[in-house]
Amino acid sequence: MMKVGFETLVRYVPEEVLTKEHFEYLKPALAKLPPFLQEQFSIVPNEVRKYKHKDGDRAELMAIAIAQEALDRSGLAPSDIDYVIGAAASLHKELGLDLDTPMLNIGNCCASFVDACHLAWNLVASGECRRVLIVASAALAGGPNGGTTDLTMAIAPIFGDGAAAAIVSSQNLKCEFLSYYGETDGTCYRSARGEVRPLANPELAEAACVPCGVGPYFCMDDISYIEVASAKGYLRNSLEKALQKADLPLSALDVVICHHLGDCEASWIQDLVDAGLGAEAFQNLRLKTGNTGHTDLPTDLAQFVEDGLVKPGSIVALWVPGSGISLGCLVLRWLVGSPREEART
Repeated sequence: MMKVGFETLVRYVPEEVLTKEHFEYLKPALAKLPPFLQEQFSIVPNEVRKYKHKDGDRAELMAIAIAQEALDRSGLAPSDIDYVIGAAASLHKELGLDLDTPMLNIGNCCASFVDACHLAWNLVASGECRRVLIVASAALAGGPNGGTTDLTMAIAPIFGDGAAAAIVSSQNLKCEFLSYYGETDGTCYRSARGEVRPLANPELAEAACVPCGVGPYFCMDDISYIEVASAKGYLRNSLEKALQKADLPLSALDVVICHHLGDCEASWIQDLVDAGLGAEAFQNLRLKTGNTGHTDLPTDLAQFVEDGLVKPGSIVALWVPGSGISLGCLVLRWLVGSPREEART
């Protein structure tokens, strides 16, 4: 069977840092929430990142830049890409892709990157494509130029900006995909919808440095999906189903990288401990970068490879409970050393 995986994986973490102290003005908003939500949103990332390199739509600009970096890093030309799965409307024009290169435009739902990997895997394995470019970009830090987070809501400090890109192929592989598992519970979809509405707490608009008007914002009036995603056994059960497709036991996992959903780490780590994996299998950069939508899993993976936490031969699960609940889990085997190790050799 043909091996398919990442030929290239790159990430972008914006330079501007917003520390948790920046959001001190949200204490009155936090005090209005029920106790369960106060507990969830009081443990916020130490910092999030926000893109301010150029004026314009932040998500679009980051997507174009990271896609170009993926081509540059791999030494490939635009003509080497047979299919694009991404979210940048001007990607073909800016990168010089052939006009007849198909593009599937995906929204920034948290599971989009993992789902895109599954689609790209099938496109390559079927022989329809040689290389598929996946582009993930999220401008969730709020404010103008693409931000959709209401900066007067208590949930605002958990969101950040970021981008990642991958080229999926059967050549020059950094990793090989082993299995994918997905499931959907549409009953929770309304939890993270967007709507045009006024600020949730307009009295905080001046402190948040945003205009006190109507905008398209996340509507987080029902976050029951957090209770679903953090329920006992939820992580373990889906990991087992994903691994069964690869004929692997749960004990084969070396690293589990989880989406930066919220303060769910304690329940997820307990799931892994109960499964006999140990807390050290859990890796997550939520407290350093916040929730960056579908970009946090590839960003975390690239960072852990660079740091040497993911080594040649490591079995890794990328696990994401997206709003929906649309759950995705991609199991892969990493094949190469970190860039630092390769440079030394």
